[in-house]
Amino acid sequence: MLGVLALSWVLVILYPDPAVLVRSVRNTLRPRIDPAAVQGLAARLPNDPKAIEAYVLDRQVPYAYDWQSAGVPWYFPTTREALRAGRGDCESRALVLASILTAKGIPNELRMSLDHIWVDYPGKQANVMENAGVQFAGRQNGRFFLHWPAEFHLRQEVADQAAIFWTPAPWGRVLLLALGLTLIPFWNVLAGLLAGNGLGARGPRPGTPLEAREVGAAGKAQGAPRRLRRRRQRGLAARPQRV
Repeated sequence: MLGVLALSWVLVILYPDPAVLVRSVRNTLRPRIDPAAVQGLAARLPNDPKAIEAYVLDRQVPYAYDWQSAGVPWYFPTTREALRAGRGDCESRALVLASILTAKGIPNELRMSLDHIWVDYPGKQANVMENAGVQFAGRQNGRFFLHWPAEFHLRQEVADQAAIFWTPAPWGRVLLLALGLTLIPFWNVLAGLLAGNGLGARGPRPGTPLEAREVGAAGKAQGAPRRLRRRRQRGLAARPQRV
C-alpha cells in the first residue's frame, strides 16, 4: 500500500498531466519526423548536413532541459512542438535536424544512447556522446531496434541521469516530492489509528463466524467427557451392585 501511495505521489508531482508522459512514450517509439513543418526553414539552408546541424544546435533550437522547456523531467516532443518552444534538449534538436535533412532528401537515421539522442547522416563524425559504442536504440531502414550498449559505465551513467533529471528540477517541485514521501508513512499510521486498528495487527473480533465456530468446537470438546461420565453413572445405577 505504501509503495502504491509513494508511486502515485511521484507521478502527480512530476507529471501533473499524465497525458504528457503518455505522449512522450508514444513519440519515443515512433519519433514524429515532419519535413512539412520545416519546409520553409529547409529552403533557406545549404545542402551541407554539417552546416545544417550547426545551425539547428546553435540558433534554431538552443539547448534547454525538459524542466525548462516543458515543465517535466522528460518529454519527447513532435517536430512542431520543438519549433514552437524555440529551445529544447537532444530530442527536440534531433527531431528538427532530422526533419530538415529529410525535407532536403539527405539520408539520416536517429540514434539513441541511454541519455542522448542524435542524428546519423553521411559524413557524420563520431564523438564522445555520439558513437556506435554508446548506442542503445534507434531506427534503421524504417525499423526500431534495441540493444545493450557496448560501452557502459554505471557511475558515469548515474551522474549523467542526475544532471539531466534532478539537478535542473524546480526547487518547489523537489520540496513537494520530498515532503509527500516523508509524510506518507505517518499518514498510513494515522489512518490505521483512526480506523481502530492501532499500531499492531489484532486478531478477529469476538463474535465473528470463524471464532464462533472455534468456540463451539472447543465447547463440544470440553462437554464430551462430562456426557460420557453421566452415561457411565446412569449405567452403573441400572446394574445390580455386587456386595
